[in-house]
Amino acid sequence: MKILLNKTRDGLPIGSRFSHKKPEQRNLFSGVAVDTVVVQITLPVAALVIRADTKSADSSDRSEPVFGGYANLRGDIFLFGRDGAYRVNLKNQVLQRRAPLNAGAQACYDATEAGEPFVYGNKTFRRLSHEQIVGICACHRFRVTAPYGIGFS
Repeated sequence: MKILLNKTRDGLPIGSRFSHKKPEQRNLFSGVAVDTVVVQITLPVAALVIRADTKSADSSDRSEPVFGGYANLRGDIFLFGRDGAYRVNLKNQVLQRRAPLNAGAQACYDATEAGEPFVYGNKTFRRLSHEQIVGICACHRFRVTAPYGIGFS
């Protein structure tokens, strides 16, 4: 018994998933519902160089990516690292670990352009520009201390 298949002029069976069209003309998603997912990835602006804790030969400096930062009216500088924030003391070249921003403060920060002030609660802060963050990170090798109130009697 011989089965006859209907074929296109290119010899491909009708209903075949193969196409005689050029790749740029093919609709690869015909008959398929496709949802678009947009993922926003934040890239680091700069990197902090953190000095090794010990003077041993096998210890070396490490790098911590910085994703942003802000300053308060007193001039305190805070930079956002991978897992939290750091308060920066430029005079003593010290970083002090801090908790990340809460959701409300983060929303205010995200809505503000770099270099512009933002208000959270009843306090005013200034979002640091990328150039300012790079300048802070490039000027020193920092050491990390315990957060305020931990380890002190």
